[in-house]
Amino acid sequence: MPKNSLNFNDQSFGGILQHLPDAVLMIDAKGKIFYSNPAANEVFGFVPNVKNLPEFIDILPADSPLRTPENLAALCQKVAENGFLKDYETRLLDKDGRSIEVNLIKTVIHQKDGSPGGFSLVVRDVTKTREGEQRISRRNAQLFALIDVAEAITQMTEVDSLLTNILNAVLRVVNLSSGCVHLLNEESESLERVVQENLTVRVSSLIKRFELGEGVIGQTAVLGETLLVDDTSLDRRVARPISSEKIGSLATVPLIGRGDAVRGVLTLFHDAPRIFTAHEKSMLTGIGKQVGVALERAKLSGEVTDAQTEWEETFDAMTDGVSIHAPSGKIRRANASLAQMFGEKAETLVGIRCCELYHNSKTPRHSCTIMRTVTERQPQKVELTDRIDGRVLRIITDSIVNSENRVIGVVCTTRDVTDEKLIERRLIQQERISAIGKITAGIAHEVGTPLNIISANLEFLLRSHQKLQKSEEITAIREQTSNITQIVTQLLDFSRDRSPEFAAVNINELIKKTVGLLNHQLHNSGVKTNLQLAPYLPTVEGDASQIQQVLFNLITNARQATDTNEQREKILNVVTDTAFLPTETYRQPHIVITISDNGRGIPEDALPNVFNPFFTANKEGGTGLGLAISHRIVQRHHGTLTIENNLTEGVAVKIRLPLGQS
Repeated sequence: MPKNSLNFNDQSFGGILQHLPDAVLMIDAKGKIFYSNPAANEVFGFVPNVKNLPEFIDILPADSPLRTPENLAALCQKVAENGFLKDYETRLLDKDGRSIEVNLIKTVIHQKDGSPGGFSLVVRDVTKTREGEQRISRRNAQLFALIDVAEAITQMTEVDSLLTNILNAVLRVVNLSSGCVHLLNEESESLERVVQENLTVRVSSLIKRFELGEGVIGQTAVLGETLLVDDTSLDRRVARPISSEKIGSLATVPLIGRGDAVRGVLTLFHDAPRIFTAHEKSMLTGIGKQVGVALERAKLSGEVTDAQTEWEETFDAMTDGVSIHAPSGKIRRANASLAQMFGEKAETLVGIRCCELYHNSKTPRHSCTIMRTVTERQPQKVELTDRIDGRVLRIITDSIVNSENRVIGVVCTTRDVTDEKLIERRLIQQERISAIGKITAGIAHEVGTPLNIISANLEFLLRSHQKLQKSEEITAIREQTSNITQIVTQLLDFSRDRSPEFAAVNINELIKKTVGLLNHQLHNSGVKTNLQLAPYLPTVEGDASQIQQVLFNLITNARQATDTNEQREKILNVVTDTAFLPTETYRQPHIVITISDNGRGIPEDALPNVFNPFFTANKEGGTGLGLAISHRIVQRHHGTLTIENNLTEGVAVKIRLPLGQS
């Protein structure tokens, strides 16, 4: 395993990997997998806690480009140069040996000398996502085919042209290649073929005419209902002349006009057995009714078919925001999810441009994704920050091309990926904190040795020369040396990765002990301390010395914060309580320690950063490590530490620790 900057013994970092829903793999410079989290074990079938994990190449499909040493080396070089590579799509083999589509975030692991020692992979299975995108694409194609059907129906041209346009559109809807339309001759009570598409000469001659009731086509005209034959070799209703032809399945749809009168039959053929779905049957039946009305030269009411209504309901039920745009970027259609995402109604989005929705601008940008999709005729993917709530939105666009190969629109899918990005940032931040810990440890050790020599010599001089004890310069040196020693101690505390030694801890007694140790400082600062400790407070499982360090840091911060209250009484409150019922912020029984003061408070813009290492809101200065150390200790005790300003003045700090097991 490379001597990398990651620390797997760090419970906070390890906990993230253990509970991360995405698979995480660690790979050394030779391509050997040396770590996999539970999600990875589930996907690839690795056995937990087994040292002999496979090579990375072992989970690559045989036809994967990454199995080529040149391609894999080029990818690794790219990651090494940039530090990490995200949204790299490839295929891997799951535990059953099936090829799955995955999205990779690849991050280089540096050794102590700064050279690459391997890579970490965050693997997300996007197979279902791609299938969903394909379903959406098919649905979009189906929608526009249905629109073509509606347009063909409303065009009151001569009958042959009308039926030819309708037949071509319907074939696209059900993804078939051949079909025909028969119209009813009321005088002879027969069905005569008027238009056809992609039929052989022989089949065309065999189905030129049918008597009412003859075969499936004739029965459809008599019954007035859609008939589906999934396998013609098993159905006796197929007329004898065509039963010997290479027709595996067919669907016949009655063209019904006013008064339920059948005006003709639409027939669709497939050369192999095929199962027609209930959705397709419902859709074809609806189309047949619309065409029947068109054949009677009646105007359509504006509705396409029941199938289109069903599609619209599916369109609005999609969890991702979906919109259909004109090539100019103007929104033609938007589903409910997209409208809800921006706090609008779907109808209010129709007519505005995409730049108004995503960027609050009337003018499109030169890099407009819609315009690029139209120009390049290729799917585009972009991520941007939401103008309202600061969410990260992933937008995927694809062009809509008509039969003349012209781009007539763009389908846009919008997904909120804020949570995904947050996990990525947390992983990166954890790596940074781990690196900072190593750096601070080195600095502390380098400073500590000469500092000890200075302190020892100073004490020797003071004992040897009594007059120096009254020297202001020597006193200043002594105080500053003590301050540096305290800073070095904090740096070492921050860099140490010591796990807590759990035992039953009486928090009330620990608070009294800590306040007693700080009593002299609190008294000299004129701070009045109020202890409101709940009687019979249950014990918690924890490390008493580490919890006391947290209490020491927080009470010291509160004392320093009250130093600005020269005109008012300085007050420090320490309150303990028990919360047996779970809350929204903490899901198990716990105790609550509240430390509050009436000091100057913390600037609102500084609150999000108070737990960051070396960040301080103290105007008099400080190392900025006290809260960072406290936060990490509380996390290791499976608790939470929160800080917020009081409504009037001062700050309230809350520590929540789980109750000890009885």
